[in-house]
Amino acid sequence: MSTTIKHLLSAAATAAFAIAATATTVTNAFAEEPAAPAAPVAKTAKAEAPVGKTRAEVQAEYLEARKNGTLLETEADFDVAQTRKQVVKH
Repeated sequence: MSTTIKHLLSAAATAAFAIAATATTVTNAFAEEPAAPAAPVAKTAKAEAPVGKTRAEVQAEYLEARKNGTLLETEADFDVAQTRKQVVKH
């Protein structure tokens, strides 16, 4: 095998591992059971609004980040973002 093919196979294996690790992390995050409330909660007539963002809000943020050049696309982008978070913490 040529060196280029070895590098491509290594990159594909790394990408597959990263995807599997991410899927495991996400699955574990959603698998955790919420803590039981200490006191019974009274039910109201109105249903609570869902927590989080709507699809339109997420799409708007994505388009805005892409337009500003702040969209994380490569592993290097994620590394830079992680470094910035660590610098801010200290």
